[in-house]
Amino acid sequence: MKFRLLATAVAVTLALGGCASNSQSTMVKEVEIEQRVSQDDNRVFSQDYLLEELENGLRVMVVKTDYPDVVSLQIPVSVGSRNEVEAGKTGFAHFFEHMMFKGSEKFPQDVYSDILKNSGVDNRAYTTNDYTNYHLNFSKEHLDKVLEIEADIFQNLTYSEEQFRTEALTVKGEYLKNNASPIRKLLSAVRNEAFEKHTDKHTTMGFFEDIEAMPDQMAYGKEFFDKFYKPEYVSLVIVGDVDPQATMAMVKKHWGGWKKGDYVADIKAEPKQQAPKYVHEKNEGLPGHWLLVSYKGAAWEPAKKDRAALDLISQLYFSNNSDLYQELVVDKQIASQMFTYNPETKDPGLLHVFVKVENEDDLAKARDAINRTYAKARTELVDEQKLSDLKSNLKYSFINGLDSSQAIASTLASYMHFERDPEVINQLYKSADNITAQDIKAVANKYFVDDARTTVTMSALDKAPGFEQETSLNALVAKRDKAPEAPVFKVLDKTNSSPLIDVNFLFNTGAAADPQ
Repeated sequence: MKFRLLATAVAVTLALGGCASNSQSTMVKEVEIEQRVSQDDNRVFSQDYLLEELENGLRVMVVKTDYPDVVSLQIPVSVGSRNEVEAGKTGFAHFFEHMMFKGSEKFPQDVYSDILKNSGVDNRAYTTNDYTNYHLNFSKEHLDKVLEIEADIFQNLTYSEEQFRTEALTVKGEYLKNNASPIRKLLSAVRNEAFEKHTDKHTTMGFFEDIEAMPDQMAYGKEFFDKFYKPEYVSLVIVGDVDPQATMAMVKKHWGGWKKGDYVADIKAEPKQQAPKYVHEKNEGLPGHWLLVSYKGAAWEPAKKDRAALDLISQLYFSNNSDLYQELVVDKQIASQMFTYNPETKDPGLLHVFVKVENEDDLAKARDAINRTYAKARTELVDEQKLSDLKSNLKYSFINGLDSSQAIASTLASYMHFERDPEVINQLYKSADNITAQDIKAVANKYFVDDARTTVTMSALDKAPGFEQETSLNALVAKRDKAPEAPVFKVLDKTNSSPLIDVNFLFNTGAAADPQ
């Protein structure tokens, strides 16, 4: 389990100063890294690395590993659906994930593809809310050529109008295919309902009507590319059997002449939600019934504990090991599926709990069980040992997952797009390590309130039974606060072979509680 499951959108404001491309500044950067290591021996990301920012704003990170021959190149570009601020122009971040494989005049698509294929290069990409990542894995002997090809395409992407229109239709087909998934439909519905001003209102695919209009948007496509495919938005993460200084020299040779841009998207802040929201999505022919309960979460602010605490709550109360999962899926078998999804986002996003039931009347039962669980998180103090064990397990899983050059590079890419500094990973865990049971309760009370909730049901029915009016989580919390604490039963000793059972009852009251 990687750390993003623990804190899927925590970040750090450790902005690293730009490093001029000369030997003196590189030496300074290496000294900074050594100081960081000596100051904190509890780092989860402990690999040595060379980090430099070129004069044009391109951030480059090189990590030498002991895994022979293989190199992983990741190119996270800080542009995603979040940056699509113009009405009627959504989906272009994802669209250019496709177009970047069209090549350039120097390396046309067929030539470019043949070179990479014949060199055994694995070349792929993906798009998120906040960034688009291009990742390539290959033998180290091809490093210089791969850097040359990618640098030329990033600086001189070339495509015809026919290619543009064809790819736009391909994206439309991908949208229709993906939208057949109930989970994607639910996510699209909840984002559209939960957000009013922020660009998180649409998914990474964009609004369908914008995708339909995309074939005629070639001029805007060029404008979008010219705004965001600039060095100040791009990082290179190179991990593998390489010489860091020689690799940095290769990067400067191919990428150093790229001209810096000056565009910054005006992303509107989302106003505070004033009331709970609910929408039912009718889906003809859908087997079963789906429930999605989502709450507004925290932004990328690592100095605060909020995001890490929210993700710990998700693990403690809604994972496969939680009491709720055991109740709904294992014991009562009300639900056939239950899982959480807390995507990494720079701005406050949504924290999701998905449940699928077979009986329509169980939708309301699942909703009520989720409500009771959130009320529990707001009114109880989680066991400190359980919390400590969870944090240790997640940390171990993260470190254990860094078991190849590709795994290291992909993990770094998923964090580099935030502050373009790998030390955010260590800050991330440091923040999580300091979270207490009291923090968990406080954060639960801050975020899991009725006015921050958006609920979606989806089935073949015209409406979901039991959802005619909103339920009150706040009222449930108040009721729990007034109720006497339930007795706690513990097995103190189960090693005795005696057939007798010794039961002890401890009541937390005595003469001190007598009235005056």
